[in-house]
Amino acid sequence: MATSRLAQHLPSLFGPSRRAAWRLSLVRRGLSACALLLALHLTLGATRPAVVERPPPPRDEGAALALPLAAPAGHLSPGDEVGIYLPGRAEPLVRRAQVLGVSSETGDTPVVRLTLDEEQVGEILREMAPERGLGNGFVVVRGG
Repeated sequence: MATSRLAQHLPSLFGPSRRAAWRLSLVRRGLSACALLLALHLTLGATRPAVVERPPPPRDEGAALALPLAAPAGHLSPGDEVGIYLPGRAEPLVRRAQVLGVSSETGDTPVVRLTLDEEQVGEILREMAPERGLGNGFVVVRGG
């Protein structure tokens, strides 16, 4: 029987007997099983998606408005930074508003609550005036 390095370093455990050869085979199998488990653990750790950071809590400064929406806003969550658009326009009315909350879709028109700078409130209110004829509501886009 060929000797191994383990047998050379620990002759009393892994010497030339049959029982020692059996112990040596158990140790080799255990080491290979540990190596496979370590490789699996490292592979799963490398492919696991990155931890998503929660958005910062909504800011308390500025004015809070509830706006009617032209489309459902189920993709928005509190703390998201959004841009407010009118349907059919490419430029936003307001940039960097922050979502406080989104109403449930049980009513006729979905509503979103936002905080924005006080200087920007006038532009929103002008578009909501009856003579402007705001049809369906505003469009809110995340990151806009």
